[in-house]
Amino acid sequence: MGVTTATHEFKSSIPAPRMYKAIIQDSPTVFPNFMPQYKSEIVQGDGGVGSILQTCFADEGNQVKVVKHRVEAKDPASFYSKYTLIEGGALSDNVESVVNEVKIDTAGDGCVVKAINHYHTKGEADKALIETIGQQTLGVYKAVEDYLLANPTVCAA
Repeated sequence: MGVTTATHEFKSSIPAPRMYKAIIQDSPTVFPNFMPQYKSEIVQGDGGVGSILQTCFADEGNQVKVVKHRVEAKDPASFYSKYTLIEGGALSDNVESVVNEVKIDTAGDGCVVKAINHYHTKGEADKALIETIGQQTLGVYKAVEDYLLANPTVCAA
């Protein structure tokens, strides 16, 4: 078993506390506003460490229909979260688990969102798949930024 780590960064004009709130704390209510096919719910726990979150994608064109993540860490004070993909998504005969970390750093009036993904594989990692997933993640962060810019009161307090 090997581990392949990929880091993707997104620079945003949105302040770090607001971006963290939108991406981590309020994503089940924020994301459906710009991704109507997205539905996320807590299926075990209270949303904190150890909880299991299930996300469904109702889009017919989407190959991934349901994914489950276990929350490993949440630190709103440092704008950090860590969770493990335990079902669906990138998991396959070759990928046993994916540990995802999101770290949001203040950068001037905005922030830098870092997505660090650790792919635990049984063999060689599929570099093209990893890059595709990274680009999709950055696309979601850009959509969050666009939504927050268009809706200045969302996640503002």
